[in-house]
Amino acid sequence: MDIKKKKKKITTPIWRYFIFIALIIVYILPMYVLINMSLREVTDIRSRLYPPIEIKWDNYSEVLNKSFFNSLKNSAFIMVWTVIVEILFGSMAAYGLVRSKSKVAERFASINLGIMMIPGLALLVGTYSLMVRVNLVNSLWGIIFLSAAGGLPATTFMYMNYIKSIPIALDEAAVIDGASVFRTYISIIMPQLKAVTVTRMIMTAIGSWNNYLMPVFLLQKKSKHTIILLIKSAFDSAGSVGNLPQAAATCALGLLPIIILYIFAQRYIIEGQIDSAVK
Repeated sequence: MDIKKKKKKITTPIWRYFIFIALIIVYILPMYVLINMSLREVTDIRSRLYPPIEIKWDNYSEVLNKSFFNSLKNSAFIMVWTVIVEILFGSMAAYGLVRSKSKVAERFASINLGIMMIPGLALLVGTYSLMVRVNLVNSLWGIIFLSAAGGLPATTFMYMNYIKSIPIALDEAAVIDGASVFRTYISIIMPQLKAVTVTRMIMTAIGSWNNYLMPVFLLQKKSKHTIILLIKSAFDSAGSVGNLPQAAATCALGLLPIIILYIFAQRYIIEGQIDSAVK
């Protein structure tokens, strides 16, 4: 006798939709205000929720000058190399800590977890003094090393959770075939870490692009300014001169590359977070 199982239809209470809509509005409202202000005339001082009387695209064309593209190049350079350094050394450190069964490796893993709890602001004075001594003030490489060093503990921690789930028998089989430790890491381990690698690459890229604390102290020359420092300068000028629409246009253009990156890569972020939770 066939038993038919009735599937219960899951219904969502209507009040939840109102909450979702309210949350979406809360998140979208700042972007709406930013775009709205960037398309206004300087003399338009009405409420920022009102649409502009006349759309002025000139605000964007005035921002697209030599200074903007130079800052864009600096931010892109810092972001790319920060991702490379952090992913390379973070994954290698995680592989060594996981596969090593010594007490020293366990202590290093505990220290790494403790370092993650230290806020970067608490290290500002000592970090600035160190950068002055090694002559890395006004150096993009100085920001790259600092950013990568700040993100390495979290990167190592994420990789460790993934590598623990990879059977050690794969390493042993690679050794039997004559592969070195580095070859095993490159050919056997890293291909299985695609989800966490992509996730961490995106997180590191966004963090590097939006980094403000260290660049504002270490990049004092305008030729070394990043996009975030350019946006800060634009709003500082707007406070005295009053060209707030142009400052808003600078902010919108500066955030555009990282927003596009996130839109195209959000699927990998979600997949990586789900895999990390399962592992």
